[in-house]
Amino acid sequence: MQTPTRPGAPRSSYPRSRPESTPPVAPRDASGATLSWRAVTLLVVAMLALAVLLPSLRAYVHQQEELSQLRAEDARLSAEVVDLQAELERWSDSSFVIAQARERLLFVLPGETPFRVTDPEVVVVPGATAAEGSGGAEDPSQPWFDALWGSLERADGGAR
Repeated sequence: MQTPTRPGAPRSSYPRSRPESTPPVAPRDASGATLSWRAVTLLVVAMLALAVLLPSLRAYVHQQEELSQLRAEDARLSAEVVDLQAELERWSDSSFVIAQARERLLFVLPGETPFRVTDPEVVVVPGATAAEGSGGAEDPSQPWFDALWGSLERADGGAR
C-alpha cells in the first residue's frame, strides 16, 4: 500500500524510519544555560527581596528597642508615683506635719520654751579681744559693706 501524498490524507499508522545516512542529532545541553539563567534570576529576586525587607526589619528592631526603653521608663515612673503617693499620705497625717514644722521651721507650740544650742567654736567669750573672738570683725552688728570697707582700709594700710 502506498502512502497518500496529498494534504489532508490520512497518514499511515506505521512510524517512518529515518534514513541511516543522517547521523542522529544529539540534544543540545540547554539545561546548563537554563540553570545558570535560573540561578541568576533567583539571585536577583532574592537580592530585591532583601533590599525591600531590610529597612522594614531595621525599623522593627529599632521600634522594639524603643518599646523596651519606654517600658523601663514606665516602670520607673510608676515606682515614683507610688513613692509620691506614700509621701502625700505622710503629709496628710497631722503629727508628721507638726514634726516637720518643728524640725524645719523651728516652730514651738504655745507654752513651750525654745532653746537654741550654738556651736562652741563660734561663741564669743566675753572679755576676749575683738580680733581673737570674732575672727577679725570689729562689730557683728555692723553692716557687711562697712566691714568690707574696713578690711580694705586695713589691707591698704590706711593710706589714701
